[in-house]
Amino acid sequence: MRRFQSYTVESYLNYVKDLKITREIKDIHLHHTWKPTKKSYQLAADKEQVIYGMWRYHTETLEWQDIGQHVTVSPDGLIWDGRDVNRIPASITGQNQRAFAIEMIGNFDKGQEILEGAQYEAVVRLISGLFTIFNTKNLVFHRDHSSKTCPGTSLDKEMFLNRIQNRVGILGKAVATQGQMKQYLLSINSSPKINSSVDALIGYYLEEGNTEGVRGDIAFAQALKETGFFRYGGIVTPDQNNYAGLGALNGNKSGEAASFPTPRIGVRAHIQHLKGYATKEALKQPVVDPRYIVLQNAGLLGSAPAVTDLNGKWAVPGAGYGEGILKILEKILSIPVAGNDTIIGNAGLLEEIKQLKNQIGLLELELDKYKGLLNNIVNQIKEI
Repeated sequence: MRRFQSYTVESYLNYVKDLKITREIKDIHLHHTWKPTKKSYQLAADKEQVIYGMWRYHTETLEWQDIGQHVTVSPDGLIWDGRDVNRIPASITGQNQRAFAIEMIGNFDKGQEILEGAQYEAVVRLISGLFTIFNTKNLVFHRDHSSKTCPGTSLDKEMFLNRIQNRVGILGKAVATQGQMKQYLLSINSSPKINSSVDALIGYYLEEGNTEGVRGDIAFAQALKETGFFRYGGIVTPDQNNYAGLGALNGNKSGEAASFPTPRIGVRAHIQHLKGYATKEALKQPVVDPRYIVLQNAGLLGSAPAVTDLNGKWAVPGAGYGEGILKILEKILSIPVAGNDTIIGNAGLLEEIKQLKNQIGLLELELDKYKGLLNNIVNQIKEI
C-alpha cells in the first residue's frame, strides 16, 4: 500500500527547505478536491485512507504515475504529502512545468462547504512559506486556465493574497471559534483578571463584533496583546473593564484610563474603536467609546482597514504592533477545532442573564428591608 505522511505547516515547510530542488518552481497552483468532501474526511476513522483513495483514483482510473498533487491540506489543518516535489504535477493542462500543486479537501463552490478555521489558516501559511522558499508571488487558481470552478466559486484570489501579505481586514466575520480562543488564553494564563467568566468575555467579543461587522477574534487577539493576556500591570487596571488600553496615554499613572461599568460595555467600546479605524461607516449602537470622537476629529475614521494599518496609529511608534496581533491570532487558529465548537454561542448573553438575576435578587432583599422600615415608621405614626 502506498503510504502518506501528515505534517504541520511548519514541519512541512522545513522539510521542503531541506530538499535539493532540481527544477524551477514559480507557480503555486491551488485546487479543491470536490470529492472527497470535508465531511467525508472528518467522518473517516483512518484519515490516511482518504488520501490513499485519491491516489488509487489518480493511478488506477486516470492512469497517472502517482497522485497528482504535491500536497493535500485537510480540514484539520494538516499537510499530507503526495507527489515528489521535484516531479511536475498533474495539475493544470499546459501549465505544469513550473508548478507546485496544492489540493484542499472540500467542495468550496458557493452553497457547499466553507474554507475556514484551521484549514484556511494552514493553506495561507503554506502558500506564504512556499512563496518565500521558491522566491515567487504567483498564485494560480485552477479556473484561471480552465472552465472549471476549482478551487471553488466561494473563494477569491485577492482574499488569499491580502492574507498572505498580512493584509488582514479588521471587518468581517470571526474565523476562530470560541473554544480556540478560550483554550489559547488559558494555556498562557490560567487565571485571567477579568470580571466575568472567560466564556462570557469571549462571547461578548464575538457577539459585539457581529453587531458592528468587526472580526471578534481579531479584537480578542488585540485584547490579549494590550492586557498581557489579562495579567495587566500597566496603566489600565482589571477593575476598569478596559481591554484595549483606551485612554491609557503615555505618562498617565495607574488607573488613568477609560473605565467601563461592565465587561460587555468594555468590549463594545473596544469593538467601536476598532471599527472607527477600519471604516467611516456609522456605528450600529450608541457610542460608548470615549475615544471615538478623537478619531473623528483627527480625520482617522477608516484610516486602518487592515490590522497592520494600526501600526503608528493605535500604537505609536507602533512598529510591528499589527503583526504582533496577527501572531497571536495565528496561535489561536493553530489549535484544533473540537467537533462541537463551530457555532458562536450565547455565553455572554447567558452570563448577563445570570448576573441580572443575581442583581434582581439583591434588589428584592433591599426592597424587603425598606418595606420593613416603612412598616415600622407607619406603626410609630399610628401610636402618636
